Amino acid sequence: MIDHSLAIQIGRILQIASGGFWIIAYLLILYKGFQDRKSGMPLAAICANITWEAIFTLLFPIDATQTIINFVWLALDFLILLQYLAYSKMTPNKYFIVAASLAAAFLINLGITVEFQDWIGRYTAFGMNFMMSLLFILLLQSQGTLGQSIYIGYAKFLGSLCASVIFYYLFPNSSLLLILISFITILDIVYIILLKQSAVKRVGYMFHK
Repeated sequence: MIDHSLAIQIGRILQIASGGFWIIAYLLILYKGFQDRKSGMPLAAICANITWEAIFTLLFPIDATQTIINFVWLALDFLILLQYLAYSKMTPNKYFIVAASLAAAFLINLGITVEFQDWIGRYTAFGMNFMMSLLFILLLQSQGTLGQSIYIGYAKFLGSLCASVIFYYLFPNSSLLLILISFITILDIVYIILLKQSAVKRVGYMFHK
């Protein structure tokens, strides 16, 4: 049995590590997006992230450490949104769709939080993470490695893994969290494998060109 004070210290380290790996992932998404002139994150994921971070930074701050992390995430996700607006295809309803998606994501995140009295955002966070893990695979299938990189895959995986360890320790009897954590881990590993396969194909093509 882990001593309570030691468990708190390990939890804090994992919390900071999770925040740090996701910050790295966001910075790499921005870098690769500018490099390829292509958005590296799907709109649904951007809207879900921004609204979750706004809710748990401004309305229901969790603790001082997580509030700082959330604020940094929020700032980076706002830049990713601007990048999406700059590089995504222009359509007549583009800005309306983005605004409507942000409003819908905010209401859904807020509604789940209040309905389930989830003031630390665990269900919305892991539900959102599951959605992101699936959407990143679909994005890779639709636009190839434009806006994507193996390093983004590793950072995402490690950030999610650290958070998963924390919440599994805190809520070992939550079947829903266990299901979400399992699917997120599997999808993140699949994403990394697909990125590696894409890199091998690209090198092979360049070699035979």
